[in-house]
Amino acid sequence: MARTRRFWVPVLAGLLVAGLLGVGGGGAVAVEPRTVTESLMVSAATFTPSRDDWDYDNHGDYLILPTGSGAFAAPLSFPVPVVNIKRITLYAQRGICVHLFRFRPAAAFADHAGMVCTADTTAASQTVHTTEISPRQVNTAFHSPYLWVYLSDPGRLLLWVKITYTYETGA
Repeated sequence: MARTRRFWVPVLAGLLVAGLLGVGGGGAVAVEPRTVTESLMVSAATFTPSRDDWDYDNHGDYLILPTGSGAFAAPLSFPVPVVNIKRITLYAQRGICVHLFRFRPAAAFADHAGMVCTADTTAASQTVHTTEISPRQVNTAFHSPYLWVYLSDPGRLLLWVKITYTYETGA
């Protein structure tokens, strides 16, 4: 019995060390790149007015103008520095368009990457989306992405915007 234990204790200890350090080559293990798809939900509470003289109500879950018209912007913050935008989904009522921009500070220019609009024919809440986005890539080392919406009439209701994106892990 003692002889068997003397044999297995060093073998098990060796296997444990090999497992912790990796076998052959100092512990470096190659990780295959993987594409991850996630979504960013942007609530109405995120949008701020472009001017300070507009009369608007932002209740967090919806944004509405009781009178007049107005433009609002919302910055986008992704959990990784480089993403590819795949889809923009808009939750709103009649006749609202949301635009995705990718501002390039070095060039002092904003690329219009895509937009999606609700129909102007019904006051009911609508869910619409687009996958027509170009350029798709946002690299926060070079770009500052944001959403922009213009509410042209009183009573138009913005609820949420969902940004679906992908990014690479591992490499």
